[in-house]
Amino acid sequence: MREKIKMKDILSWSGSKLVSGDGGSYIHNISTDSRTLKKGDFFVPLTGENYKGHDFIEMALERKAGGFVFESEYARNLELWRKKIKDNNLSEIAILESGDNLNFLKKIAYNYIRKFKPFVMGITGSVGKTTTRNFLVSIFSRGSKVEFTPKNYNTEIGVSKSILEIKRDTEFFVAELGMRGKGQIKILADMCNLNLGAITAVGQSHTIFFKDLSEIALTKAEMAGILFKNKGVLFLNNDDRYTGLIEKKVNCRVMKFGKDGDIPFNFIEKEIDNMGRFKFDLFKDKKKVTTIKLNVPGYHNIYNACCAAAMALNLDVSAKTVKSGIEEAVIEKSRMDIIEKKDKIILDDCYNANPVSVKKAIDTLVLISEKRGMRSVAVLGDMLELGENSPALHEEIGRYLSRKGVGVLIAVGSFAKNIYHGYRSADNFNKNKSYYFSDKNELNKKISGLLEAGDLVLVKGSRAGKMEDIINLL
Repeated sequence: MREKIKMKDILSWSGSKLVSGDGGSYIHNISTDSRTLKKGDFFVPLTGENYKGHDFIEMALERKAGGFVFESEYARNLELWRKKIKDNNLSEIAILESGDNLNFLKKIAYNYIRKFKPFVMGITGSVGKTTTRNFLVSIFSRGSKVEFTPKNYNTEIGVSKSILEIKRDTEFFVAELGMRGKGQIKILADMCNLNLGAITAVGQSHTIFFKDLSEIALTKAEMAGILFKNKGVLFLNNDDRYTGLIEKKVNCRVMKFGKDGDIPFNFIEKEIDNMGRFKFDLFKDKKKVTTIKLNVPGYHNIYNACCAAAMALNLDVSAKTVKSGIEEAVIEKSRMDIIEKKDKIILDDCYNANPVSVKKAIDTLVLISEKRGMRSVAVLGDMLELGENSPALHEEIGRYLSRKGVGVLIAVGSFAKNIYHGYRSADNFNKNKSYYFSDKNELNKKISGLLEAGDLVLVKGSRAGKMEDIINLL
């Protein structure tokens, strides 16, 4: 946390109760992780899928936490915790009681950001969120004070913690907004007090939680409510099939970006280098604004850059700043990283995977392999949270690989077996090499013998599969 908060504000914002400590004190920093907590931090224990934060209150106290908040159901443990701080002055230890600690944290973030009032931009979508965020941060950091959601901090916890990094002089806050179910984008957009929003694309991600893609599209569009309230703008990909549906349903102002067309912000690609990085002309309406050379491979990244540029140009950022911001952006690790290793080139796109992002990664693999005359190898893991359609969606990836002429498939994981079957069953399957391994341990024993000098290797899979471990073996 960058700015201290009065305890009376914490109590007022969160509706929590002061059990002990000084109501006139300040909280200088909030921590949700007892392992990284520093002396004087205020500890907010949260509950996750595999842990209960309240189990670590004692550890937080041993590390000299300045206080903590507990949920009412844990009140029976209060005396035990008091004994743990018996050597400290209780008046210096703030102990609060709340009904729910996640709501406690979200309410603090909700009010904290409104206290300092930065201009807020939020990005959601099935693909491209992080790269678009990186482009935006790079653009606005040139001459302005910017804070943003780092790494994969796109959940209610991550966004809340990122908001608490805002300083008094922060001018812009750029938030990546993740979504797994209905209502989450609305919560995040409202918490951030969104001024501009963008949906990069709609695709088959987290489909286990939705009945169809239309429902996914409209759930992403939940940000429109707060945008309407704040007189903001929603940026939509003109070339996405669900943009028309979203545009009909939202009540806020909409602006579109995409490939050459009669839309406010558009591009025409010009050329491509032998690492799959595009140069494109950027237009505002029919007037050319600038020419941009991407430093990250893949045609899909033109859309991400165009989205970021559209949002910046809408705020009257200069063309020069937009150009340098995009061209010099630092892209998050494992998002189409190009790694030249020994006698091979590796495309590290391990961060996550869904059917849309995997197909875009395959397109980039094929593009670069053709440019460089290299054999294309796809090492693909499971795509998760796809529900009952998971087998069919994995099989379709296999068929897509075959249609694109990928030379070698190495599939690893229980779901990925369907990629292998889809690849081999495709009508145009040309007996290219294909291998299946049930897990990484099995693959590790044989992968060195499957690759050749001069291979271009794509490695991709859902986050839980930790496909980056494979890169260390190549």
